[in-house]
Amino acid sequence: MKMKTLKDEISLHGKFETIPISDFRKRPGEVLTSVDLGKTFLVTKNGKAVAVVSKPPGETLTLIIDSHGNQSYEL
Repeated sequence: MKMKTLKDEISLHGKFETIPISDFRKRPGEVLTSVDLGKTFLVTKNGKAVAVVSKPPGETLTLIIDSHGNQSYEL
């Protein structure tokens, strides 16, 4: 099975908005609000892609809290 590359993801889902990591650090709340509204960001450092910030795959995440109070998420 061939792994998807960032190039494959961009071609499948359209272009991402590029944001330098310095801008992401200055306004993470604003970026995450935009992500919640459906936007996807390609975070760059020195002009190179280092991360993609987007909604998780699937419709919803389920919060799981175990008997010790540890939290995790499940798709």
